[in-house]
Amino acid sequence: MRKTDILIIGGGPAGLAAAVGAYEAGARDILILDREEHLGGILKQCIHNGFGLHTFQEELTGPEYAQRFIDQVQAYGIPYQTETMVIHVSADKVVTCVSRQNGLEHIQAKAIILCMGCRERPRGSLGTPGERCPGVFTAGTARSSPT
Repeated sequence: MRKTDILIIGGGPAGLAAAVGAYEAGARDILILDREEHLGGILKQCIHNGFGLHTFQEELTGPEYAQRFIDQVQAYGIPYQTETMVIHVSADKVVTCVSRQNGLEHIQAKAIILCMGCRERPRGSLGTPGERCPGVFTAGTARSSPT
């Protein structure tokens, strides 16, 4: 069984920022897992400007913003595994994941950071009747909202 101090599930903006933040706070045994082929999450699709003003003090597109974090992760040498699907997280912090490269794998972590993001789905594809939780919006919903 592999062991790591910090295991981050999700290689999108939150996961990348968490990895960089942990590294800058002194952690060195960090691993990022992501099910996609490339890091960056939903930002790869957000080609409009408006990202990065607070973090990098300049206006960036989604892919540019993601690339800044990817560059930091790579510069720090933080390991990551793409094309890896997490299928279970136990109460004692053992993560079970599967990938073509490593097969079925168990990773024991001292801390797990969940950064899986969200997926926008039309109401018709949801199996639960009713409305979204009050005050909880995906990025797409917030951008298209008239208020």
